[in-house]
Amino acid sequence: MSRPAGKALAAEVRRAQTGTWVALLLVTVGTAMGVFFVDEDVDPIVPGLFAVVAALEVFLALRWWRSTRRR
Repeated sequence: MSRPAGKALAAEVRRAQTGTWVALLLVTVGTAMGVFFVDEDVDPIVPGLFAVVAALEVFLALRWWRSTRRR
């Protein structure tokens, strides 16, 4: 559902959305690093998959950030 054109989001909402993106990224990166450092026998693909997810989240967050700044 889209909001009406010209109606800006409140500062609290933008802060919450930014915080959500940051939390998603920190959880993913933290999990990748935790798996890598805690279990040395783990297959290297596992932390790599978490790193790919983190990179995807960064790209999505940047796209979201750019789209909110254009409005």
